[in-house]
Amino acid sequence: MITWSWRDRLEGDDAVEVAALLAESVDYDAEAGFSTARPDAPASGAVHHLVVTMPPAGSRGSAELDRLPDVRVVAYLRLDRDGATAQAELVVRPAFRSRGIGTLLLEQLALAPDGWASMPGLVTLEGWSHGAHPAADRMRSRFGGVVEHAVFKTLRPLGGSRPFVAPVAAIRESAAPEAVTELVPGHRAAMAPGELATLGLVRTVIALEEGEGSALLGWDPGGAGEQVATLTVLPGEGGSRTALRELTVQALLVLQGAGVRMVQAYVDALDDVAVSVARELEFVHDQSDLRYRLALG
Repeated sequence: MITWSWRDRLEGDDAVEVAALLAESVDYDAEAGFSTARPDAPASGAVHHLVVTMPPAGSRGSAELDRLPDVRVVAYLRLDRDGATAQAELVVRPAFRSRGIGTLLLEQLALAPDGWASMPGLVTLEGWSHGAHPAADRMRSRFGGVVEHAVFKTLRPLGGSRPFVAPVAAIRESAAPEAVTELVPGHRAAMAPGELATLGLVRTVIALEEGEGSALLGWDPGGAGEQVATLTVLPGEGGSRTALRELTVQALLVLQGAGVRMVQAYVDALDDVAVSVARELEFVHDQSDLRYRLALG
């Protein structure tokens, strides 16, 4: 049904068709915010591209498959390997999903001599699923993977008929650095473009005059009233719950004063204090992003 081959780089028809597959997937997954892949993204190690193809319509072995779009590339896997561990980003073309292609691919890679065995020393795959894609969890269960980390995406309205009210505390404001710190390392790697665009709005860093931690705030000053702002609260070393809550409160006041009406914030799901503060301040859970780990062999 499918064939596949590794590439050290994407060129020619492969590059064109993989780009088309990713563009189609991004558009299809825009509302759900599911993960994507970026062939040319910065890498921590050696990058390998796996191009998954299917025969032309009429020679696929079943009438059902023959009715699907007549395209050659049906899936793409980007592997960023650093020693024994590799970060994996897998995208299946939308029309070909829920047909076992991802499962079949991993089965073949596990058994074939030119699969994982062709990369001596590779023992672990890691990868994010943004939006908790159901296929990702099915494959985790099928191949014995584990959920290693999780990040909650939360939303909170501001202003309007129910403005956020709290005492103003002394804070320090500064311009955000070009390289923005991640809440959980690797979380942004396969994030959907829409989510990245919101995070790219970061413009200001605030910190309490008295208290640990900092908060990254981003909004479009010229945006319409329905715009979504971004907030990332970074607790300091040994920071207290009180300081974390106060920092979040002051961040909300700054955003509300700037005219923002909706705030999007990511929360480390393994940080009980951060989760508790988010709930107390009426942030509502929108989606869960999960980091999976799969031991090979």
